[in-house]
Amino acid sequence: MKTKKYNKPVIVLDAGKVLVDYDPMVVVKELSQRCGREVGLPQADDLYRLFFPIYVGTQSWGDILKVINSKLDFSLGSQDWFNLWCRIFIGEVPGMREVLAEIKTEFRLVGLSNTEEVHWTFVLKKFPIFELLDGWVVSYEEGVAKPDPAIYRVLMNRYCDGQLPVFYTDDNPQYVEAARCLGWESEVFTDAARFKEKIKKHCRDSLKSLS
Repeated sequence: MKTKKYNKPVIVLDAGKVLVDYDPMVVVKELSQRCGREVGLPQADDLYRLFFPIYVGTQSWGDILKVINSKLDFSLGSQDWFNLWCRIFIGEVPGMREVLAEIKTEFRLVGLSNTEEVHWTFVLKKFPIFELLDGWVVSYEEGVAKPDPAIYRVLMNRYCDGQLPVFYTDDNPQYVEAARCLGWESEVFTDAARFKEKIKKHCRDSLKSLS
């Protein structure tokens, strides 16, 4: 997307479990219903290795679809997979759209997400909360993913003129710790109310009207 430049401090937010909630079991349950047996997910490490290439843009869905079908012992065409894959998103995280709308006049809001094109295209169209973002850095476009320091630096250079954002939140403690190692003020996300309190605490000097 086109980078927007404003003279405002930057708050950085993860997408999944921060802006939108998701449940991978939605896919498992539907696959189980379709084939009349319980379909189990591979181990977490196997899933990470399987999906990492599409999250950093080095492979397409077409490249790994046969492998996915094989690992799940299932056969599904690409469009069916895309439709099913996007059903894991179950709604916006409660309260976050209201909080972001309230603080948007004071801050630039920038997304930082490990994601791939199918999911990112879907959530941008489906959920109004993403309209509140002033920009984003996503892994599949940059060819690098959290917790690699390079993706955090991309965001700083693109949206903070090389400076630190004033605050960053993510549901993954590993990604929060990686940001802290770069000097970012960062906290693990729990809910909208706590996020607002963290903003009031960490960004007090930047706030003018947040109640």
